[in-house]
Amino acid sequence: MLGASVQREKAEELRRKLASLHLVDKRHAIVEEGDRIVIPLMSVPDTALLDGFDASLIEGAFSQRGSFVDPIDEVRASAAIPQALKPKLPGKWELFGDVGVLRLEPGLEKYESEIARAYASVLGLKAVLREVGPIQGEYRRPTMKVLLGSDTVAVHVENRVLYKLDVSDIMFSSGNQEERLRMAGLRCDSETVVDMFAGIGYFSLPLAVYQKPRRVIACEINPKAHGYLVENVQLNKVGSIVEPVLGDNRDLPGEAIADRVIMGYVKTTHEFLPTALRLVKDGGMIHYHETCPNDLLPGRPLRRVQDAARPGTVQVLRTKAIKSYAPGVSHVVLDVRVLKSS
Repeated sequence: MLGASVQREKAEELRRKLASLHLVDKRHAIVEEGDRIVIPLMSVPDTALLDGFDASLIEGAFSQRGSFVDPIDEVRASAAIPQALKPKLPGKWELFGDVGVLRLEPGLEKYESEIARAYASVLGLKAVLREVGPIQGEYRRPTMKVLLGSDTVAVHVENRVLYKLDVSDIMFSSGNQEERLRMAGLRCDSETVVDMFAGIGYFSLPLAVYQKPRRVIACEINPKAHGYLVENVQLNKVGSIVEPVLGDNRDLPGEAIADRVIMGYVKTTHEFLPTALRLVKDGGMIHYHETCPNDLLPGRPLRRVQDAARPGTVQVLRTKAIKSYAPGVSHVVLDVRVLKSS
């Protein structure tokens, strides 16, 4: 969970200020760490507010208060819907800062406004969205319906990396969290990295925040996602490392410029392999993502990379199923070393 760490003598004043902004997570207890106090948060406060108290954002474990009630029980108790429908209210939801996303069972649509108000009240949300369809199109846009609120922009915190996005218009896959965490631990000292499908910085940011690449060229074709990428580079203070590029990655100039290429895309990723192989150096790494029917694993992704690399070869260092993408279909990633001169 996210918390605000502050010197003990300033803690109560900061707590009152955060509480007035509905930013304190009252379901969890404040933590004492030596001469500092950590206040559990619902979402990210304004940087200027934290700076004014010499406070910092941290991630940590917070114990539940003794009087804690499961939020779903509170939602079901307060939702103004027929009693018979209350057991159908989702016990899981996604939170992006102070914006929530729900998936509703059939039969609840008639009461979606009442349901949104209940979740917003219990969870302290400024906006509630309903996911009504899949990610669509080249720009990877989610299919959302806004049930409550007009401001759907949030700052999502994961592994101390800040991701600002419009939740109604920009994809953020919770199922890819493990891969984002892996990027944070990927040693790439002094490397030049090309992220061909950067989005808002899903993989570029953790790599730049936690590792020491010389340069990360983060390419994104969606102008809105690119705009948030630019903001997120500044939020995470990695402007000296990450270079956001707006456009089609196939238009990136140069040959053999990258020690490492990240291909974090699905469905048609293989169509971009010629570009990745043009950009990567001999002996460089490609992190190749693909969605593939389970009965074609592990052969199809590997064959596609091998065919694209000819007359060179590839060494497969790692194959991992990230998550289920659809019934009988998995999202997988291959780490391959490219040997162009073999």
